[in-house]
Amino acid sequence: MAEKKSRTWILAAAGLVGIQVLVLFGLLKLRHQDTDESREWSLDPKATVEEAAREKESREALGNLPLPEGTRRLTVAGAQAAAPQAEDLLDQARELQNRGQLDLAEKLLGQAQAKAPENNRIRVASALLAEARQDSALALQRWRECIRASDPSGTTRRLALARARVVEERMRLEQVARQREESLAKNSRKLALAGVVEEKSGGEGRRVTWNVRAVSGNRPLDAGKVGVRVTFFERGPNGVLQKSEGGVPRWEKGPPLVEGDGWRNLSAEARPTAESKYVGYSWQLFYDGELQDERIQPASLRGVLREIPRS
Repeated sequence: MAEKKSRTWILAAAGLVGIQVLVLFGLLKLRHQDTDESREWSLDPKATVEEAAREKESREALGNLPLPEGTRRLTVAGAQAAAPQAEDLLDQARELQNRGQLDLAEKLLGQAQAKAPENNRIRVASALLAEARQDSALALQRWRECIRASDPSGTTRRLALARARVVEERMRLEQVARQREESLAKNSRKLALAGVVEEKSGGEGRRVTWNVRAVSGNRPLDAGKVGVRVTFFERGPNGVLQKSEGGVPRWEKGPPLVEGDGWRNLSAEARPTAESKYVGYSWQLFYDGELQDERIQPASLRGVLREIPRS
């Protein structure tokens, strides 16, 4: 009896060890996939066509919406003195948004909505402004309000449904991006991204500068083992996303090798082709073949990218 119990315990222990080995193997395999330099981000042809169709649907719905253009230039003081109507405030808010004064545009749209709470044009403008401010949660809330308040067969409903789907997908991809970044941060690494600066560079061109730092607690690094992969993306005349021409990434003072080096800047320029518009980029930082950090901007690009073995 005692011998039978002992054998049972041995088998149970062996099974537990086997499970632990399998789990460890799985984690090591996942880690290898995350850090394997032979993998890169590439556009998924099917996903890019579907994304282009969604964007086209939104543009067509927005184009069919009877929004006033607003050609007058008003000031806040002048608008208040003239006791403007809701449409006047809407015109002014849209003009301020076009000039990048998003906070002031938000205030004026709030005043316009208080004057005409049932005006769907103001609801649409408020949702678009929330998107411009990159507040996806607020944008989704406002698009849903447009859906509830609009005519089921009208252009406002069509636009709101299309944009709500886009914003929902963007929020999902932003969550995926945060999880991936958190996963990389938990791993033992030697280099990390500290910040990004993006500037216009003539027409649709962009100059992007990534601030990179050496992680504390490591020995001095070898500059020859630092690698960077940058891919820019543009939307072509046909509305489909495609890779964009870009300059070779260059370090201003070389990569950081010790913590005391502080931030070191790495820059690259995107040069979209004629009649194309800049969309964003994917950026990966490696040390000795292992992935240290990455960024995909905007996060919605993840929806049309896939990891493939590098040829």
